[in-house]
Amino acid sequence: MVTPRRVVVSGCGAISAAGNDVEAFWSALLAGRCLLQPLAHFTAPEMDVLTGGEVALDEEDALPADVDTDPERARCEQLALAAASRALRHAGLLGQTATLANAGVILGSTMGLERQIGDLSQRWSAEGSAAIDGSFGLRVDEHRLPALIAARCGLGGPVWHNATACSSGNAATAWAFDTIVRGDADVMLAGGADTFTRSLFNGFGRMGALAKSVCKPFDKSRDGVSFGEGAGILVLEELEHARSRGGHALAEIVGYGISNDAYHVTAPDPNGTGYARAMSQALSTSHVEAARVGYICAHGTGTPYNDLGEVRAIRTVFGDLAPRIPISSIKSIIGHTNGAASALASIACVLSLRSQRIPPTANLTEPDPEFGLDFVMGQARAAALDLCLNLSAGFGGFNACLLLGRMP
Repeated sequence: MVTPRRVVVSGCGAISAAGNDVEAFWSALLAGRCLLQPLAHFTAPEMDVLTGGEVALDEEDALPADVDTDPERARCEQLALAAASRALRHAGLLGQTATLANAGVILGSTMGLERQIGDLSQRWSAEGSAAIDGSFGLRVDEHRLPALIAARCGLGGPVWHNATACSSGNAATAWAFDTIVRGDADVMLAGGADTFTRSLFNGFGRMGALAKSVCKPFDKSRDGVSFGEGAGILVLEELEHARSRGGHALAEIVGYGISNDAYHVTAPDPNGTGYARAMSQALSTSHVEAARVGYICAHGTGTPYNDLGEVRAIRTVFGDLAPRIPISSIKSIIGHTNGAASALASIACVLSLRSQRIPPTANLTEPDPEFGLDFVMGQARAAALDLCLNLSAGFGGFNACLLLGRMP
């Protein structure tokens, strides 16, 4: 009988408004310190006020001139590569040529290269097609994001780009997990990256979905989402491979669930039916009892209907257990980072399992009385954690839930 291949997280790279390393990220989450503020380095002339979680990159993260000479236009590439490099360093794999030659990367993003596409459109409109050189066309290929990581880090294994909206990070991790379980690779990088774009703010503004002040997930007065930029990358590794090289197994990817609401392009199913299906799948395919889940890292966007559908889904899946499971959302601290959101949330779950602490939801002062669940508020909470469930939902009704377990 062949023993199933177990998949662990052996390294993490987190780039967010909280800072550019895992320690700063975790410190900010535990403090419950809201980092959403007026943006200093991004503008959208159509908007009166822009608030969000902005990243301050380090000098070491500048892209080489042969990649792109315009740091604003190549912002998402910078974020993605910075997180990947840090994740490999955290895992002790940076520069390990022989191991990385068979490693791969699956990166999720929503509008990662939109700044390049916008530049292309403006040039074409102003100067005609003669202003567009052949190499520029290559810079608007979304596959460029994971391909850049592969080229710069020496990854010779499977390289894919995933675009499933705000679930992109979890979906990328799920597919990387399957790649290792099948034996197609021993090491995979997985996660997501996204930055601010004008269409992001304008689109959500026109829908009336932007928070008037800051994101307040699950609060009675919640009125919308606040955006952030960033990147989250996890190094996934087959357990025995990690042990044989002296790597650290920080947490285990126990399983996942994926579904679609089949309801609406942007609006969530108000009853969370598809969402509940993904959660149930994550538990059943992993042969895990619901009672073992000690923390739910919620999608928690702070919009009225997303939060409502998510709560109803949790109640459907966990029943009488639901009010006893601590829940929080990190979007209230660093903003909704779109394609990077669930990847950064997975890192938060890894750190929760390691430290046995749960970060609070910032800006939550009066939970919606209709919800009746245990939302972690005010300060971090100590807890005996065995399993964490990371939830994500995206436009198009795409749901991806990741189940992570503690390593001894």
